[in-house]
Amino acid sequence: MTVIFDGRAMAWEIEDKVRGKAAKMGRRPRLVSFFDPADAGSVAYTKIKGRKAEELGMGFEKIQSSNYTNSQIKAKIRSLNADPGVDGVMIQLPFPDSAELIGEIAPEKDVDGLRADSLFMPATVRAVMEILKLAGGEDKKIVIVGNKGEVGGRLQKILHCQGMGKDDFDPAALLGAEVIISATGQAGLITPQMVRDGVVAIDVGYPRGDFDPAVANIAAFFTPVPGGVGPVTVAMLFANLVRLTGE
Repeated sequence: MTVIFDGRAMAWEIEDKVRGKAAKMGRRPRLVSFFDPADAGSVAYTKIKGRKAEELGMGFEKIQSSNYTNSQIKAKIRSLNADPGVDGVMIQLPFPDSAELIGEIAPEKDVDGLRADSLFMPATVRAVMEILKLAGGEDKKIVIVGNKGEVGGRLQKILHCQGMGKDDFDPAALLGAEVIISATGQAGLITPQMVRDGVVAIDVGYPRGDFDPAVANIAAFFTPVPGGVGPVTVAMLFANLVRLTGE
């Protein structure tokens, strides 16, 4: 029988711990997020994080790129770095000149974990690692699909496993995998014919999953989209914001 992962349930558990850690801070933790209003995904993710911040009693400020020049955004980030009342600064991807701007964020405030020297594990990577542990897949043969991207690349380095991108996608190689983690953003890329019975399928795709939903019929463990990795990722972002390490 397939275990269909309930990301919302795991997120609720993490959020309870986040509230407890925030209460000990004696003030409302504050996150500032820059976003591109021309990108629908960026707008959607920013709204989700804003709602979650409100639910958790956090301060959340969103700043849209169209109101500032690149140099003004850099100056704003530097001022936020110096503000003791700001706990985290992030650039919601995709965003114009994102690499350059992320480089301006102080490592201790890079709660999205996008700098190479960030003090934080990226929220999505942290979410996947917790889900992998729950699924009992840490010691199994793992293949990352989408290893050229930020999430897939980080996961491959951490897990020291096989990986492939969309350009060198090899369905035959997936049949030998006990765990497949896919983060390409290409809906329905992985079909039931490409995976073994009893596979652990962890889907980082959004707004539609990388796995064909029919894969759930033969998987041992399956993360749905929506309701799988996504809610846990948002919870992990706020765990980073309050420096919740998971102990």
